[in-house]
Amino acid sequence: MIADRLRPAWKGLTRLLGAFGIYGLIMWPLAGWLAYDLIAAELANLDGIRINASTVIGRDFVNIWHGGAEVLRSGAAGIYDRPEYRRTLEAAIGARGIYAYSYPPHMLLFSVPFGLLGYVPALILWQLGGLILLWHAARPWLRDVELPGVAVLLLSGTIVNLWAAHFGFLTSALALYGWRAAGSNARIAGLSFALMSVKPHMGILVPVILAMKRDVATMFWATLGVLALALLSVCAFGISAWQTWLGSTLAFQASLMADAPGREFIFMMPTVGRALQALTGDAALIALGQLISALFAIGVVVWAWRRNVGIRDLGLLSFAATALILPYFFNYDLIAFSLVALICAVRWRLGWYAPERLVYGAAFLVPLAQAPLAHMGIWLSPLAIAALLASAGWRMGRDADREAT
Repeated sequence: MIADRLRPAWKGLTRLLGAFGIYGLIMWPLAGWLAYDLIAAELANLDGIRINASTVIGRDFVNIWHGGAEVLRSGAAGIYDRPEYRRTLEAAIGARGIYAYSYPPHMLLFSVPFGLLGYVPALILWQLGGLILLWHAARPWLRDVELPGVAVLLLSGTIVNLWAAHFGFLTSALALYGWRAAGSNARIAGLSFALMSVKPHMGILVPVILAMKRDVATMFWATLGVLALALLSVCAFGISAWQTWLGSTLAFQASLMADAPGREFIFMMPTVGRALQALTGDAALIALGQLISALFAIGVVVWAWRRNVGIRDLGLLSFAATALILPYFFNYDLIAFSLVALICAVRWRLGWYAPERLVYGAAFLVPLAQAPLAHMGIWLSPLAIAALLASAGWRMGRDADREAT
């Protein structure tokens, strides 16, 4: 009886460990070493909740927590006033630097509950709640390829986001919910995509794919959801928050691209533009390279659509394509991408030595490997992302052709 219950779990575990074929003998130990190196370095420098003189554990979450706490304490006026925001942030928890509440005002609706708590309890709730949400959203996708839910904990993107405490769990879960429901439950899909608007650039391909698939119902619910969130935030925080965010905050975020040299976060960016910035510094070449990258990504998605690839698979492709389109993108945004790499590695009956397994294995490592390699002057992440997109797109197109005949 016990053996019968354990057999499916054992089958799923062996399928997971064998996902990358012979290359898994390198990929899994390397992923483990990179994860250990990232987390161990963080813990080694920890002094209470402080990582260094200007940073606290949880890193980017401090903005979400302080934004909510400051709204409760003084209203929204000082949230998008960067000098005032930084002054109150340092006074509240001692964090200093280029911090800013860069999210649209309706994110404040979700920040407020965390602001009711102390920083550490709020951080635990944010991370644990986000991880559970991601696990729940990823579970049906993993079940499709007979992988266990525990695989979510082993994703390289998961490890990076445990370190960064950014939006990765939330936006990845919402996107997975949205693409899973698209075509079958327009309301769930649309509202999931609407909630993604707290990080609006992450959904850049959502309206494109929905339009290509003529999913009017999902577009309706997504639009309604975004408008409702915006209206609610105006009622709660006033129109001035939106005016400042649109008129000043977005420009500040864009300026980070130009003022980035020497800052640690540039090494976390797996984009073509950032790679070319580091390797050449030529503004024209950077712009051209980013444009070519975006056109390639969009081209693969359009090609797959014309081959009648289903909306769910187009959604999976969008996780790779988005990373190639956007010039502003980070390794902690690649959680769903690392899930796609794992799914693709086991979805098709690939040989144990098949080069595609190496492609998917390399892509799987991108979130963890990006920063260490970039520090060594090696910027291979865009190539790994592009290789996955091309390989998965071709495979999905071939599957669609077979289903049509």
